[in-house]
Amino acid sequence: PTPAIPAAPPAAATVAAPTPATPTPTPTAIPAIPPAAPSPPVIAPPPGVPTRTATPPLPAIIAADAPGAATASPDGMRLTFGPARADMTQANADAVRALARPQRTTATAFTVIALAAGAADDASAARRLSLSRGLAIRSLLITEGIASTRITVRALGNNPEATGTAAADRADIVLTQPQAKPAP
Repeated sequence: PTPAIPAAPPAAATVAAPTPATPTPTPTAIPAIPPAAPSPPVIAPPPGVPTRTATPPLPAIIAADAPGAATASPDGMRLTFGPARADMTQANADAVRALARPQRTTATAFTVIALAAGAADDASAARRLSLSRGLAIRSLLITEGIASTRITVRALGNNPEATGTAAADRADIVLTQPQAKPAP
């Protein structure tokens, strides 16, 4: 005889495994897109500012009776002045102009080192006199077409270190070429 096949077990209550709760997607709000880009803000033009032209330098005082001389130096020129005077002769002014003319189109820099004799107890008077001399030379250079940015005036007054053994009432014009900057 064949064995009997057992019948299926009775249906038991099946317990289903709990399923994780999945959140239901909520509709996200799409930001409103404007129909056109906003126009850029209107910026008012800057207010008009009146500008002034540069004040021309005071002319150098040329006097026929002014003492002094102009001599060439290896790096420029030396001008001598009379004691307590900042005026120069026409010959000195012409010498400064002649020095400046060939330098109009170059990048040469001018350094005017002005000195003046004076009392040790009143250094301010000597400094002011040397400044007057330096500015007179500067004005001649500017009238010859040298840019003011290429001219440096150093008024040293009665500086014993700068004077040395030379005349104290003088101004030295030193010409220098700009140095090339090395490439980075």
